[in-house]
Amino acid sequence: MKKLIIITLLASGAWALDQPTFSQFDLNNDAKITPNELEEGRAERMKQNAKEGKMMRNAEKASSFTDIDTNKDGTISKEEFRLHKIKFPQGCVSFG
Repeated sequence: MKKLIIITLLASGAWALDQPTFSQFDLNNDAKITPNELEEGRAERMKQNAKEGKMMRNAEKASSFTDIDTNKDGTISKEEFRLHKIKFPQGCVSFG
């Protein structure tokens, strides 16, 4: 049983390391993500995942920009990004 718990914890840690960060999408470092930056960031992650031979699961389930931009101001803030990752921990911000 201990081995199963340890394996599970290690696997979940590996998954957490692969989660996208705000800075991977904030391409111009202005502390907000625009629709174009989100799409460019997603495309880059897909390209990198393909290069590494990783499956691109759930690409069709990725959240839309408007789903993440909860205050509807046309940009995604760090807080909106963080809250979205909490709400959708399976990686629906990005592909991978």
